[in-house]
Amino acid sequence: MDRVAFDVRKWAAGLAGIAIAVAIWQVLTVTKVLDPVAVPSASTTVRTLVPSLGTGHLWQGVAETLEGTAIGFALGAAAGVLAGTVIGLNDIAYRSSFLVIEFLKTIPVIAVLPLAVLLFGTTLQMKVLLVTFGVFFPILMQTIYGVRSVDPVVRDTGRVFGLGTLAQFRSITMPTAAPYIATGLRLAAAAALLLDVLSEIVAGGSGIGLQIMQGQEGGDISYTYAMILVVGTVGVILVTGLMALERRVLAWHDIYRDK
Repeated sequence: MDRVAFDVRKWAAGLAGIAIAVAIWQVLTVTKVLDPVAVPSASTTVRTLVPSLGTGHLWQGVAETLEGTAIGFALGAAAGVLAGTVIGLNDIAYRSSFLVIEFLKTIPVIAVLPLAVLLFGTTLQMKVLLVTFGVFFPILMQTIYGVRSVDPVVRDTGRVFGLGTLAQFRSITMPTAAPYIATGLRLAAAAALLLDVLSEIVAGGSGIGLQIMQGQEGGDISYTYAMILVVGTVGVILVTGLMALERRVLAWHDIYRDK
C-alpha cells in the first residue's frame, strides 16, 4: 500500500506540474507577453492537435519516427555495450582507445548528417546512421565506467573463492556495471528520438519532424506546436517505459530496492 500511495503521489505531482506549465503558457500568450503570432496559445494548440489524433497521417509520421529511432537505438546500444565491455575489461585497450573515444564523442552529431544524407539520401538508413552514431558514445562511456568500477577487493575475493574469468564476469562485473548501462540506455533513448526528429527536420526525412516543418512552411504555427507536443509526449512515454523496465529488471540491486 505504501508503494501504491507513493506512485499515486508521484504521478499526481507530475500531472499537477504539467497543468501549471500549460496554465502559464496560456496566460503568457493571452496577455501577449509572448507574441501570439509566433507562439499560439495552449488552447489553440490543443484544438489543432485533437482532430489530428484521428488521422492516419499523424500516426504514420509517429510510426516512421519510431522506426528510425528504434533501429538506430538498438544498433548503437548493442555496439556501445559490446565495445564498452571489451575496452573496460582490458587495461591496454582502455589506455590506447581513451583519447580516440574522447575525440570522436566531441564531434557534434549534426556534423554527421551531411555524410549520412550523401550516403543514403533522405531515407530510413540515413536516420538510422545518425541515431546510431549519436547513442553509441554515451552508452559506450557508461559501459566502460561501469565495468571499470568493480571494487578490486570484490574481484580479489572472487578469485579467492575460485571463480573463473567467465564466472567473475557474470557474477561480479555485469551486476556492478548494470546500473551504469541502464542509465546510459535511458538517456540514449531520449537522444535517439531527438536525433531522429532532427534528421527529419533538417534533411527532410519522413516522420513527425517533417510534419513539424510542413506546418512551419505552410504558416500553420499551431500545427507545428501540436506536432512538437506529440514528440514530447512520445519521448516521455519512451523514457517512462524504460525507467519502469529498468526498475523491474534491476529490482535485485540495492539502488532500486526502495524505488
